[in-house]
Amino acid sequence: MINAVIFDLGGTLLDFNPDQRPWLDWEGVGLANAYAYLSAQGYRIEEQELVSYFLDHLPERWERAAQGGENLRLGDVMREACAACGVTPTEPEIEAAVAHYIEPLDARVVPYDDTVETLAALRAAHYRLGLVSNTMWPAEYHCRELVRFGLLPYFDHTVFSAEVGIWKPQPGIYRLSLAALDARADEAVFVGDMPAHDIVGAKEVGMRAVYKQNDAFLPDSVEADAVIERLSELPGVIERW
Repeated sequence: MINAVIFDLGGTLLDFNPDQRPWLDWEGVGLANAYAYLSAQGYRIEEQELVSYFLDHLPERWERAAQGGENLRLGDVMREACAACGVTPTEPEIEAAVAHYIEPLDARVVPYDDTVETLAALRAAHYRLGLVSNTMWPAEYHCRELVRFGLLPYFDHTVFSAEVGIWKPQPGIYRLSLAALDARADEAVFVGDMPAHDIVGAKEVGMRAVYKQNDAFLPDSVEADAVIERLSELPGVIERW
């Protein structure tokens, strides 16, 4: 019997890229704002040098984190990029640069039109709800998003990869959520849009996995237990199980 439902965040509950920009172009918007802040503090760096270091290293760092290597935190990458440009901002300045990086990206985030109704329906049916997100952003920014869109009250537990140092599809991050929800893996469903992380990891720990279709992340050989186009389909899928 299913008694817990755990969600991915970006691409599943919230749309972080409604303009459908390529990922690295999307990151570039935040970097331009961080660069403007650092320049205003008097640091003489070339914008393209900062952007190139950041974007050249980010995909590899992200993949290492997902494979169970070192953690990935935005502040660390920002600090390393600055050092590569020959400057060493203070820790408060790094934190401010991170905030400036996130600001224009966060301003574009919107919930999908059926996110709230789906969470409300599952809560009304007495499922325990969790959230497991791969992100290099500090958790506080995502928590503010959840508050801003009225989503946080629906969740019994949330976990963000950079905060705990474990990334999907590593089994440990799913087990953290299951333990917090007091649910066995065979009593839980994971819902996500990135098969190589969301579906693979959930099934590895024994959960059922629902793939929310996303043209950017096609399933390839990964087999989900169910496929949905919209979140509003989810309560019916779970009820049939």
